[in-house]
Amino acid sequence: MQKIIIIFILCCKLSSCVKAVHEAPAYTIQEYKDPYLMVIDGKTLIQDGDLLVRLNTTPGSEYLKNFNRLDKKYSHAGVVLIENGHLSVYHIVNGEENPDEKLKKDSLTGFCNPRKNSAYGIFRYDLSAKELAMLKHVIHQWYKQGIRFDSTFNLKTDKRMYCSEMISKALTKATKGRIMIERTKPTALEARFFSVYMRLPHSYTSNLEIVAIDNLYTNRHCKLVKEYNYETN
Repeated sequence: MQKIIIIFILCCKLSSCVKAVHEAPAYTIQEYKDPYLMVIDGKTLIQDGDLLVRLNTTPGSEYLKNFNRLDKKYSHAGVVLIENGHLSVYHIVNGEENPDEKLKKDSLTGFCNPRKNSAYGIFRYDLSAKELAMLKHVIHQWYKQGIRFDSTFNLKTDKRMYCSEMISKALTKATKGRIMIERTKPTALEARFFSVYMRLPHSYTSNLEIVAIDNLYTNRHCKLVKEYNYETN
């Protein structure tokens, strides 16, 4: 499987050389000598409702970030909710990190763990106080329901969701449709490899639309707060 992922990444890089795409936003990533200082610094900047994105060090994350069209730095996302003065990051993930695959909440250090990630970023939506309250309500409801990870990446149902899908749908509900996150259509090559990676029929993956991680923040409703890169020179 790892050979397949490596081949896929090489194909994506080759494709990017021959096919014109939009320029990625010119975000600045500040570097520190101690990655844990980046987590501490980020905590001083984070506000209720902020979007957190990260890049895990697993081969699968390298695969997933290539679905991003404008910015291929990140592979996973969560939403910050501040509860009784405590910061929690709500996100849906599967695998070793979350065996029961339910919507979970982590501390900032747990989500951005430098031992398991190479970078993270903080972004902020233009939410009103009323929209923020509704965002928190929606996510809390899903958390109580134990919404699980959707391994079929099916946007037509809310019974199971993946990380960026959950955030996209929560934003739409909270803002009553004011914020609608765009979707990404995998290329034919991506659909083939997605079929192998997720063990889904190619006839299914070739018709998929997904919410890529960069769809969440490369839009007019979201602005950069700060980005951090653990891999210092």
